[in-house]
Amino acid sequence: MLGIYTSYKCRTCKKEFIIITEEIEKNRYLVCPRCSSQRIDKSNETNDLREVMKERSYRRTKGAIKQMRW
Repeated sequence: MLGIYTSYKCRTCKKEFIIITEEIEKNRYLVCPRCSSQRIDKSNETNDLREVMKERSYRRTKGAIKQMRW
């Protein structure tokens, strides 16, 4: 079964981002939304967004959820 969400990690800025799997199939050109690097690695696919966010540390800053760097 194909997961709804796909997690990626940028090798340049070391940040992780989550994309809906259907959007990846439409647009095959993927870059990091933070630094525009093409050097990204696929982490995992899941149907529940909470499963992806459980493993990482996030903090809300001015209404936006940001990943904290360790």
